[in-house]
Amino acid sequence: MHGQLKNFPNNELWKRFIENNLVDTSAIRPEILASWQRCKGKVDPYKRKNSTVLCEKSLEDLRKKTLALKVIALPVMEKIYSFVRGSGFLVSIAAVEGSNIYNLESIGDEEIMQQISEVNFVPGSNCSEEIMGTMAVNLAVYLNRPFQVFPNENYCLSLQNGTTAAAPIHDPDTSKFIGVLVIVGKYKNVHPHTLGIAVAAVDSIEKQLTTSRLRIKTEIDNYYTTQILENSQSGQIALDKNMTVTRINRRAYEILGIKENLVNKNIMSIFSIGHIKQQHKLVDSFKTNIDIVDESIHLNTLSGIKRIMLSTHNLIIAGRVEGKIFKLQEMSHINDIVMRNFGNYAKVTFNDLIGQDNNFLNCIKTANQVSDTVSTVLLVGETGTGKDLFAQAIHNASRRSHKPYIAINCAAIPRELLSSELFGYEEGSFTGARKGGNPGKFELADGGTLFLDEIGDMPLDMQTALLRILEEKTVTRLGGKVSSPVDVRIIGATNMDLAKEVEKGHFRKDLYYRLNVIRINIPPLRERKGDIPLLLNHLIQKISGQLGKSIEKVSYDFALACSTNDWPGNVRELQNTIEMCIILAKGSILVHDLLPEHIRIKTRGMQENQINDEKNLKSYGKNIEQSILHTVISKCDGNKTLAAKELGISRTTLYRKMNVR
Repeated sequence: MHGQLKNFPNNELWKRFIENNLVDTSAIRPEILASWQRCKGKVDPYKRKNSTVLCEKSLEDLRKKTLALKVIALPVMEKIYSFVRGSGFLVSIAAVEGSNIYNLESIGDEEIMQQISEVNFVPGSNCSEEIMGTMAVNLAVYLNRPFQVFPNENYCLSLQNGTTAAAPIHDPDTSKFIGVLVIVGKYKNVHPHTLGIAVAAVDSIEKQLTTSRLRIKTEIDNYYTTQILENSQSGQIALDKNMTVTRINRRAYEILGIKENLVNKNIMSIFSIGHIKQQHKLVDSFKTNIDIVDESIHLNTLSGIKRIMLSTHNLIIAGRVEGKIFKLQEMSHINDIVMRNFGNYAKVTFNDLIGQDNNFLNCIKTANQVSDTVSTVLLVGETGTGKDLFAQAIHNASRRSHKPYIAINCAAIPRELLSSELFGYEEGSFTGARKGGNPGKFELADGGTLFLDEIGDMPLDMQTALLRILEEKTVTRLGGKVSSPVDVRIIGATNMDLAKEVEKGHFRKDLYYRLNVIRINIPPLRERKGDIPLLLNHLIQKISGQLGKSIEKVSYDFALACSTNDWPGNVRELQNTIEMCIILAKGSILVHDLLPEHIRIKTRGMQENQINDEKNLKSYGKNIEQSILHTVISKCDGNKTLAAKELGISRTTLYRKMNVR
């Protein structure tokens, strides 16, 4: 080995190069000569130690960043050192950060560890060519290949007592440098195969990095797949070609109502489908590889019969059908989504019900008390009194508020269609029936509230069917044979005296008692005229905002007419009248002439008498305004800030108007 020294520059050659004397460059390897030339004038060849070392925090950050490399490289380094232990070697790993090369960890004999410590090659020291000149570690990176440097080839004199073999480590994905493996030893102890050992070690490290990343990627992919599967709102079941369950998610267990492990069980031993025809179709889909798309089936579960939407698709691996994926969705869940997205929900709450009349407030109190029960409610009142608003408020105050709210007017739907609307129908049950059938309002309202408006107009045969559903809590579609359980809270509404309708034989007595559990009689507007100023103010703000018009006030005679009219159509008539007046108004004031003629005629004489009594139109207008202010403040429980907001004025304006005498 010593005979090889003649192939490398001796200390005299290095000294002459440093001192700018004539040098035989043929005695210097071209890679070394080029590096010396890059270093000359930039690096002090006589520096005793490395002066560029990362601070403790920066080193810790670097170690965290290169943790994956270190975890894999350290066992390889320890394996190499186990072969050369006691022979004056050390094995080191460095990290490449741009043009910088930082020492990370070193393992070696005590003597050589002491030597590198003296020149400050500690963890965090920068080994780049710009800092320490020609070294194997930076030449391996510069040349992008393994390289070995002998003693007198190092540019700095302090490094010329050892030989170094280094091999660059590349990122398996990007091929960029991420580190360098270095083996350092005294020249007399270095074996010709030292560089080969470094190369083999790096090859092992890179392969392990690839394997590790693939394993991590697989784990992440599996985690995401599991999370997607387990958090799906639909049940997912994977089956092999023999119809055996290979994987099933949590939601499928919930739908099936089964807690025991279903993996490795045949699907037909799990599924109990109500129709034989559907069972055959399921088996045929396996034989023919034909998918089932959104098939509505009745599934027998531990919690009873459920209507399920079933879809299947082939599981294809390497171009071959190896099984099927079943997707299960409860119809009630699908119905919830449909209801939320297509407007079948309650918008009104008890805070939206306007009034201070004692009878009206008692109605609200009763409705609020019973809202969170399962009891049937019967709302009785004239047309336009707001029965539908009460029904929505009851639903929204109940624990069913997140479930569907379905309203149907029993008087508005033709007799022959009412049955299919309420109960739904199966495919082929009558001419023109939709393919796949159609759910009825009871199915759509499952878990929520069904509001049956004008229930007194329901035909007797429909009353019988309704009574059966209320008692059995199941519904059967027209043309169907299987009953599906439904959990629906019924709120009925009528403007009739149902007790008299029972006497006449127009309404079933047993159904009447079934509905009349909690009865709320909503008073007509003529019996709570004190609420009209409050309603007037509320409706003007609401409707003018919707129409994009600015109405600042009403004239005295307009307010008088509204406050004294009987409003046979109740709040609905008042609302429609205000809307018409706002549309026709040319300015920001609603005047008497905007009102319908029959109201103007009725109040004209009353208006003249009132003017004579007051003798001051302005004074009466202020009285009306004060009445509205105090009504709103009372509604807001004395909170004047909230009252001002309700009135659409500032708090300062409210106080000013209240102090007007």
